[in-house]
Amino acid sequence: MLEDINKEINQVKNEVAQKNVLENRLKELDEELHKSEIELKNLETQLEKELDDVEKLKKLSFASIVSSLMRNKEEKLEKEEKEYLMAKIKYDNYNSKVKSLREQISYINFRVDELADCEDKYSRLLQRKIVLINIYGDEETKNKLVNMEREIDSYLEEVKEIEESIVAGNRLLNEVNNAKKLLESSKTWGTIDLLGGDFLSSLAKHEKVNDAQKCFRRISNLLDDFNRELKDVNITSLNFSTTIKAVDIFFDNIFTDITVNRQINNSYEDVCKLQTKVSRILNSLKENKNEINKTINIKKNEYDEFTKNI
Repeated sequence: MLEDINKEINQVKNEVAQKNVLENRLKELDEELHKSEIELKNLETQLEKELDDVEKLKKLSFASIVSSLMRNKEEKLEKEEKEYLMAKIKYDNYNSKVKSLREQISYINFRVDELADCEDKYSRLLQRKIVLINIYGDEETKNKLVNMEREIDSYLEEVKEIEESIVAGNRLLNEVNNAKKLLESSKTWGTIDLLGGDFLSSLAKHEKVNDAQKCFRRISNLLDDFNRELKDVNITSLNFSTTIKAVDIFFDNIFTDITVNRQINNSYEDVCKLQTKVSRILNSLKENKNEINKTINIKKNEYDEFTKNI
């Protein structure tokens, strides 16, 4: 009788452990979303201010005429447009982060809802088991079973934490691979551009850089997610610079091209390093998961053998 109930309990235990991990994750994400939404609002205000400064300089006004006479209007306009561009990059990065956090929260809420009744099922099974133990077992037996169950529960929750880390790491690695391909293409077009390419080669290079920048924003969000998971399994967080410096779109010349190509090469090297680090951590997580699962199986066998003798 106890053996049958134990089989049912073991199935539900996995669900309870998963639900605990997800609910803890939700608390962390809710806190981070609140902070990020505040920061996004501040950046939106800054972006509107920078855009207003650009528009003011572009309009024909007394100040504009004076600036023109002093031969510094173009310089001022360039400065304001660069400041607006940098503010836009920051805003886009945080906007992407907020969207990603909202999507994660929505997905985790869905998963938690699917596990809504697992704790009630576990409680009911546990009550049935306690009744049987009270009939067939003594106090020492009950205490030993409780301690054995707690130990197994702890290992199960640890496995669920690792599984969540592996899922987050795989998502990150896929995006890193995408960024690597985009930068490889950017490097090719950049070389053609430097060797005397036409407008189309320059356009292709900048288009690939823009695509890589969008990819980097996604990497930034996924890296944050992965680092949150790594913290839960006591692994050091990863760092990565996810922004190619703003390209000077106002002076497209050989010196700018060299600078942009250097930035592309540096970003490519950074992506390759990140790819290696993520892959190494994922392998370590999988090995760790396998070892803990072996321990769980040993503990479960010990538990089953003990209950057979009650």
